[in-house]
Amino acid sequence: MTTTDGRDTRWTEHRQARRLELVEDTLRAIRKHGAGVGMDEIAAQAGTSKTVIYRHFGDRSGLYAAVVAKVHEFIHTDLEAALELTDASELPALAHDLADAYLALVERDPEIYRFVLSPPAPDSGVDPYGGLPELIGAHVAVAIADHLTRQGQDPSCAPTWGYGLVGFIRAAADSWMATEPRAPRSEVLAHLDAFFTPALATGLAAVPHRQEQR
Repeated sequence: MTTTDGRDTRWTEHRQARRLELVEDTLRAIRKHGAGVGMDEIAAQAGTSKTVIYRHFGDRSGLYAAVVAKVHEFIHTDLEAALELTDASELPALAHDLADAYLALVERDPEIYRFVLSPPAPDSGVDPYGGLPELIGAHVAVAIADHLTRQGQDPSCAPTWGYGLVGFIRAAADSWMATEPRAPRSEVLAHLDAFFTPALATGLAAVPHRQEQR
């Protein structure tokens, strides 16, 4: 039988804490030097050597994966908070608030967003999006399904709409970040509203009520 003594536990906790510190230092270095930041610049920001960083993460791909996970944590928390404040009884408002929150996050840390979208190697095996679209898409799908159910309508379209909405906004944000000069966020949001508002109105009108189903 294998047991873990207190020293092993403390060492594991120390390594986890140190990894988190190095990730935070990497985020600071990205903000300072841009998405193309080098390992030397990251090590300097952390006040350590590249050898120490590689000891904790293996290679640049390992560090990249840890940064992506941390950024996803930020985005997921902020988007969920924004959705909690949204009146889900108005689906255009839900789409607006989701788009506004996502674009605001991207605009607040554009270099970090670009870093996340630029894996160190195409075959690194790290998905820049991870499971984030699925997490947020599921949250939006539940809100849409609840709305349709309250209206006595068939909620079976909710997953398609929820995931589609998140994917559309994400793609729009990617394009926005890749364009120079960048349009104001308010302009991009207005374009999204102009698309989603009539689209959702048309979609809602086409969803059958349950008593109409055969």
